[in-house]
Amino acid sequence: MLLLQEACTRYGNVPDQGYGMRVILRLWPIPQEGYPPDQYSQEQYPPGTPMEQQGPMPPSEMGMSRERIEEIAEAIVEEKWTEKKKDFDKILEWKEETITTLAQLKQQIVDLRASFDSLHKGMLGKISEYDENLTNVGTDIKAMEKVFSKVLPSLTDSVNKLQRISAALTGKIYKKI
Repeated sequence: MLLLQEACTRYGNVPDQGYGMRVILRLWPIPQEGYPPDQYSQEQYPPGTPMEQQGPMPPSEMGMSRERIEEIAEAIVEEKWTEKKKDFDKILEWKEETITTLAQLKQQIVDLRASFDSLHKGMLGKISEYDENLTNVGTDIKAMEKVFSKVLPSLTDSVNKLQRISAALTGKIYKKI
């Protein structure tokens, strides 16, 4: 009885599928302190359940020793516990994989952000350099405009003089011929 109580205390109430703990408790009612002895043996099962269909247990099965019942109970609890532990291990493995994947994703996001910031700074540098070059070209064009505005009138006068000289010379040459 102590082993069964210890197993229940240690592993908690293990949900049963089929006949595990319910069959044992029905086969051998184990009264606990503060509870009437017939509480376990007169457990009500809904009509149509496998326990209800079987009817009362034959006396040969009720003659099982208390130690044998405890062994069966411990085996059932241990089997269920082993199954659940495997499930928990799978969940823990999945959790570790998920944590690792999340850490990798976070690192990739940090790397992308750093790369984007670097690219952004580079583009701003190029735009600033382009702006500076355009400003220099604008300054050069204004300087050329000033030079042309000073040189162009005298150049135009010189071209006009050359044209007149050329026309005068051409006229003298044609008169000779």
